[in-house]
Amino acid sequence: MNEHRLISALALCAGLAGVACDETSPADAGVDAQVLDAGSIDGGDAALVAEAGDSFYATVGEVARLDGSASVGATSYQWVFGDGRGWDAPRPVSEAEVIYASAGRYRAFLTVTDAAGRRRTDSVLVSVTEPATHTPAASGSVAVWAARDEVAVVSPDSDELAIFSYADGLTLVRRVSTGAEPRSVTVFEGRWVVACTGGDELDFIGPAGSREVLRLPPSSRPHGVVGLSSELFVTLGAMGEVGRISGGALAETFGATEDARGIATLPDGRLLVTRWRSPDSAGQMVALNVDGSSATTWSLQVDPQPGSDTESGGVPSYLDQIAVSPTGGLAAVPSTQAAIGEGLFVSPRPLTHQTTVRAALSFFDPRTGTEDFRRRKLFDDRGLASAALFSSHGDFLFVAMRGSRAVERLDVLSGAQAGSILEVGFAPQGLALSPDDRLLFVDAYLSRELVAYDVSDSGAIPTELFRVQIPGAEPLSPEVLRGKVLFNDSADPRLAFDSYIACAHCHLDGLSDHRVWDFTDRGEGLRNTIDLLGRAGIEHGPLHWSANFDEVQDFEHDIRGPFGGSGLMTDEAFHAGSRDDTLGDPKAGVSADLDALASYVTSLDRHLSSPHRDASGALPPSAERGRALFAGAGCPACHAGPAMTDSGFVAPGAPRLHDVGTLGAGSGQRLGAALTGLDTPTLHGLWHSAPYLHDGSAATLSEVLTTRNIGDLHGMTSDLDAGAIADLVAYLNCLDGSE
Repeated sequence: MNEHRLISALALCAGLAGVACDETSPADAGVDAQVLDAGSIDGGDAALVAEAGDSFYATVGEVARLDGSASVGATSYQWVFGDGRGWDAPRPVSEAEVIYASAGRYRAFLTVTDAAGRRRTDSVLVSVTEPATHTPAASGSVAVWAARDEVAVVSPDSDELAIFSYADGLTLVRRVSTGAEPRSVTVFEGRWVVACTGGDELDFIGPAGSREVLRLPPSSRPHGVVGLSSELFVTLGAMGEVGRISGGALAETFGATEDARGIATLPDGRLLVTRWRSPDSAGQMVALNVDGSSATTWSLQVDPQPGSDTESGGVPSYLDQIAVSPTGGLAAVPSTQAAIGEGLFVSPRPLTHQTTVRAALSFFDPRTGTEDFRRRKLFDDRGLASAALFSSHGDFLFVAMRGSRAVERLDVLSGAQAGSILEVGFAPQGLALSPDDRLLFVDAYLSRELVAYDVSDSGAIPTELFRVQIPGAEPLSPEVLRGKVLFNDSADPRLAFDSYIACAHCHLDGLSDHRVWDFTDRGEGLRNTIDLLGRAGIEHGPLHWSANFDEVQDFEHDIRGPFGGSGLMTDEAFHAGSRDDTLGDPKAGVSADLDALASYVTSLDRHLSSPHRDASGALPPSAERGRALFAGAGCPACHAGPAMTDSGFVAPGAPRLHDVGTLGAGSGQRLGAALTGLDTPTLHGLWHSAPYLHDGSAATLSEVLTTRNIGDLHGMTSDLDAGAIADLVAYLNCLDGSE
């Protein structure tokens, strides 16, 4: 069992530190403070014991009953309610009734007096919440089936669903094979339902392990799935749509948002869908009627503050799991906050290891979509918040930190951070709670473990109870798995300083984060994040827009530089010969972990299939016309061969670069010298990799071919009319490595 611990936040209000928020101190309420340090006194013949009872929950506006009847030797009682009110004088009765007007944690004090005039005091914590009016349902990688005392978790790399019973321990019920790349699971009408992103299907798994498959549109990449009433709804990320499943069949699809990812039900019966990778203008979600008749975009604003060691601005992105409180009045979405306003070209400040990305939690009203920006929570020493979950009363919020191997607990009533569970495992990406709030289940994806913690006592360190293996067998080779762990991890000090940056924080799942970063301080410039899928490491040639790396192991420079890590190589090995130059002596074979990282990146050898092809995978007529235009415009001269690139070296250390008229003031340099041109990227995967060009200056492929193709330096397209441009774009959107 791996070690874990909870770091208690200092000066917490709430019961975690024995102090209530919104409370009036006993001294302020007329209670003698000098007797508050004990609950009992032994007077020889008679003992005096004050007993205020156990902590409990109450609801705003309803009667809460305080009971001191377990006290011993008392002849009178006096209650102070913790909200500035209380009894003016002692009474002969031990019980009190109070109605709290607002949510909070109140410490109510009981002072008892005996016949000799001695007094003792005890207290009880009353957690007051709004009434539960909503049953939350949100997509995630792990889910609980309360009626069966079961929890299930997806295994995306082994294509399985693992089901465990938590009735007595955490015991395996069964593992069931699924379609390719299962990503989320829910319970619906007596079956587990699994969204399989790579298989373009929903799998319905019965209690005995039976499996039925519902095929979804080809290349639609379903991700999040939730049930609402008698229907299921699934996000189709590649199409930007939601599919409605009724009677076991796909009834319809309707528009949601580009890059549709997470999905949750709202208190008013609508659906909320996240846009996974945000535009620069705002984090985005879309509230939808269940019939698709109305869609309203909700925004999470860009944080304008400059970066520092404790805060950083930027746009919330990687929006996936949505947490809606059972009170129906608050919702939260975890993310990274990408500091696109930092860098020496766009600001006076360079990007640093602690100002590039920072884990964020944004709060909003699930009835109106209005963000409470002042409440946005930024986490120190954390780079990506990947999942969030409210307790059944809505008073605590658990947040998974993917790169940091941690789960944070927030006290929603006080706004305070209520501790960190550390070392939960690699890449925690999903959370679930048992209905009684006792067991917190954590999907430690790359540790291949489901971990259960006892979190029932908010004042105690969560206890790790169980840690069980998710896949039946490890699907990856040891080296590739190790590399994938390193790619996704930020807690290893060799990889990053202060646990902010992991490779995956810009390339989650090997994809692009759709961000343009200002790397001027690195001697580069504005750089659009490149999708790693299908490139198989250096199979296409050198890396980056400026071709400044000739092996994946050159990322040791980024680890030691912008990431702030100490490096996966020893200093002696790194500085040997010309190895500390990116195009110098090879680094391969020097560090086993660095080679493992390269092996994982090299394993990303398949592009995502394009949804722009027809159901059989063929090109539609417009794309066929575009194929001919592509050849006629001279594009294959650079975008050549199956990889559609001429990337490579014309001489040792001299890559083949092209000036296609897109260089500008922000383009920066290459290895400390002038940037004379750019490496040719593959065209496969263009359908999901906007914005375009090295600096992201083209929002669409049409702009690449028209307004950003000055002087026909980027293909002979100036004589093409709008229809021809549309056909050429149709062809480019179909390129996915399949031909």
